[in-house]
Amino acid sequence: MGVTFSKKKVWLFLLAGLISEAVGFVLIKRGLVQVPVFTSHSLTSSEFLVSVLKSPQVLVGTAFEALHFGVLMELLSVSDVSYIIPLTSIGYVLTPISALFFLGEGIPPVRWAGILFVCVGVAMVSFSDKKTRESTENLA
Repeated sequence: MGVTFSKKKVWLFLLAGLISEAVGFVLIKRGLVQVPVFTSHSLTSSEFLVSVLKSPQVLVGTAFEALHFGVLMELLSVSDVSYIIPLTSIGYVLTPISALFFLGEGIPPVRWAGILFVCVGVAMVSFSDKKTRESTENLA
């Protein structure tokens, strides 16, 4: 693994990527609300696809999603998959909160409970990395 990131740098990259993901989803949703309704015939109709491709919000949102994917690739190049991928679940927290504030979407109590479980899982994965590093350092 040539390049190594400090834990702080991993978290900063992760946060930047997840914010990019949340912004991307919000922009894509806003843009799709303005295009003709998707139907089973939409993919055979160029009208829907052209409308989507002409939507500045969909295009910018897609660019933010691409940025998120680039950050994810960078993180995977310097850390364990079993560490990074569970941490990306924070996106399941940031995106609904972004939808709440920027799209006015409601979040029912059951969804809040699920979001809490995601937070607990991320904390467990983060803690497990600390334990893994400590045990590896003790062996060396």
